[in-house]
Amino acid sequence: MDQTMERAGNFLPRVDDNATSGNVVDRRVVTLTAPASAAAEQYRSLYYRLERMRELRPMKVVALTSAMPGEGKTVTSVNLALAAARANPERRILLVDADLRRGGVAATLGMRNKTGLAELLGGDCEVRDVVRRFNSTRLAIIPAGATPEEPTQVLASARMKQFLKAVREGFDEVYVDLPPTLPFADAAILSHQVDGVLMVIRANVTPGKSVHQAVESLGGAPILGCVLNGAELQATPYLKNYEKK
Repeated sequence: MDQTMERAGNFLPRVDDNATSGNVVDRRVVTLTAPASAAAEQYRSLYYRLERMRELRPMKVVALTSAMPGEGKTVTSVNLALAAARANPERRILLVDADLRRGGVAATLGMRNKTGLAELLGGDCEVRDVVRRFNSTRLAIIPAGATPEEPTQVLASARMKQFLKAVREGFDEVYVDLPPTLPFADAAILSHQVDGVLMVIRANVTPGKSVHQAVESLGGAPILGCVLNGAELQATPYLKNYEKK
């Protein structure tokens, strides 16, 4: 898998960038649909915070999870990865949908989800069959694929460890969309194999108790911090005055 992943990094510029279906990109992908918006600026700010952290320690593979479903972790993962790709077009950046129960990266970007990580880990295909470049960007995508019978077993397999090792060598930055933490063991398993974890929290929805339980369930994983999602942005007087100019 190491050799095929290395080739994947090399052939990305030649991947057919028309691999999208008739679906449209989710409007919540504001880094594309509204790049000048305050929301898009928040994702860029999040990315540059990660960049500052990278100055202090190596942090190539970053995972995102949430306490419960419906908190916006996938939309956050997609926006963050796109912000990274736009900020550093010379870097090889990969977004992996590791939510094998309810993968949403492909649908969020309007891409097909015919084959993906599940098939790759199952030995049914090669890396070249699942890696796709999103439109004209340098962002590489590996969708989740079909839901396997035992998602936890698949993600805990030696092939998954080998896959993560391979993407570390084949890409400069890797973002991994994990399943929610509390309902499943998947995130707890994978969070110890990455360099950092971001916990996505939906404002005025996620109870603080659930967040604490989610953090505890990760059992000492390298948690970088929390991302507050769905919060109403209150413009400061400075921002209001700036926008009027």
